Amino acid sequence: MAIKINIDVGHGSNTAGKRTPPFPKKVKVNDKLTIKKGEQFREHIAGVGVAFLLENELKRCGLETLKTGWNDANGFDDPDTPLNERQGAIAKAKCDYSVSIHFNSYGDGKTFNSAEGVGIYIHDKYQGESKKLADLVLKHLAMGTKQKNRGITPRALAMCNCNKMKVKGAILVELAFMTNLREATELMASEKFWKESAVEIARGLCEYTGIKYVAEQTIPTKAITPKSSKEDIRWLQERLNKVIPSWLPKLKIDGDYGPKTRIAVLVYWDSLGWGSHMRDDGLKVGNSTRKALAEGRTN
Repeated sequence: MAIKINIDVGHGSNTAGKRTPPFPKKVKVNDKLTIKKGEQFREHIAGVGVAFLLENELKRCGLETLKTGWNDANGFDDPDTPLNERQGAIAKAKCDYSVSIHFNSYGDGKTFNSAEGVGIYIHDKYQGESKKLADLVLKHLAMGTKQKNRGITPRALAMCNCNKMKVKGAILVELAFMTNLREATELMASEKFWKESAVEIARGLCEYTGIKYVAEQTIPTKAITPKSSKEDIRWLQERLNKVIPSWLPKLKIDGDYGPKTRIAVLVYWDSLGWGSHMRDDGLKVGNSTRKALAEGRTN
């Protein structure tokens, strides 16, 4: 049975106070999101950005996942789910471990200050295997962007309580301070940092659980056909499995561009409303399709 990891995102989209002070300048997070000068950036939005990428990392490594506090890549419509409901859902799903994604704060929340760094919380009493898990995750986080390492702190936090969630270990990761100007504008509001954090957390989880970490393949630069490399075809199959409808059986990631892969390509084109593609035979995946797959587009 595959190991199951819960990925929790703190708070909700509109939880009061859980946001940066007003940004002193415009900051582009990615192609879809820009924080304007004078706007505040919500913690939950950045947390979902990390969580969505972390889920992709863990699934690629063969781990099962559960989501609490969020449900998809859109972090703007998530209610603030009560902590006891989150704990109950994790216990019911029989998760092995739980990781809660947060960004830290200090002060009155209205102005930036010097508090900084990355750290991890574990429960002060009911921590199970959390300390060892936290050690490895923090080791990998500390290998990334240079930040103050705040270490591991025991505290009676609900999302760290292994007894309530019936998990072997649970950690709450504070990736950076949203009340620190540099960390807010250059880390929290950076998709590159989200990706880096997701990879580092996944590496720590894989090392702890003994699962081999499988790095993401780069997007193929040439059209994918049955004559393409197995690496490129596996990339295609992996991406198709994330976007094809549930009624279509998942593809075997074997690097063989066979009939099932061809049908999945045709079904994917149809789901995007690309009717002209249906005159094709599904044996050539061009630039537009590769880009849509890389973005996880489904309509």
